[in-house]
Amino acid sequence: MYSTTHFHSTTHEVLVITRGTARLRFGGEDNPGGHTADVATGDVLVVPAGVGHRLLEDTSSSSSSSPSSSTKSSLLPGPFEMVGSYPPGCSWDMCYGNEGEDGAKLESNIEQLEWFAQDPIYGHQGPAIDSHY
Repeated sequence: MYSTTHFHSTTHEVLVITRGTARLRFGGEDNPGGHTADVATGDVLVVPAGVGHRLLEDTSSSSSSSPSSSTKSSLLPGPFEMVGSYPPGCSWDMCYGNEGEDGAKLESNIEQLEWFAQDPIYGHQGPAIDSHY
């Protein structure tokens, strides 16, 4: 994840933490409704279009960079890593809320997006469908 706050107007995003730990920010630094989250390997996050997000800090310790002899995990050791994915047919854009961006167009893009037809992890039922924002 980028260390600069950004959002997408053309798609929702699913993030899967594949290695390490990190502190992420959702909603922007100056947003009183924003949220800081500590995430770890195995966490899955659904980020709706229009929600600013960024990496605040890779909190993986240097000791996590080398495999533990007592750990029999198939997950790779090392610093923070995540995978982002998007609904079929969607392409992501990079928006920063900066002067010069067409705010009306970005808002229109977001309003026109459909929510997930099924939960991106669980299928026909799951939290992304059951608790649609």
